[in-house]
Amino acid sequence: CLGSSLRQLYTGDKAEKEETAMVSSQEYTLMEKRMAELEEKCRSLQNQQAAVSSPEKEQILTAALSRVDELELQLSETKKTLDEAMARQQELSSYIEKMKKKKKIYFCFQCFGF
Repeated sequence: CLGSSLRQLYTGDKAEKEETAMVSSQEYTLMEKRMAELEEKCRSLQNQQAAVSSPEKEQILTAALSRVDELELQLSETKKTLDEAMARQQELSSYIEKMKKKKKIYFCFQCFGF
């Protein structure tokens, strides 16, 4: 594993040791412990992946895709409703503007006695 390859790096011949940075035995021991912990974590992750069987994964994915489809449908319906509400709001706004103009014209006719 990784620990053995690092051991080979630091236990090579004397010329190689001089070219590499000097590491104290305490630092080397700490590094070995960290490498062992990392290897254990990798093994644990691999075991977790194997623990979830393929049919379970497929069921989870199918449920997720089904939920996405439902949400897309709801979003589409909401967008349609929002578009209709905006169109209705625009119609009402136009109607109000027309009424304001008519009111001004009617008021002006009354002022001049028509």
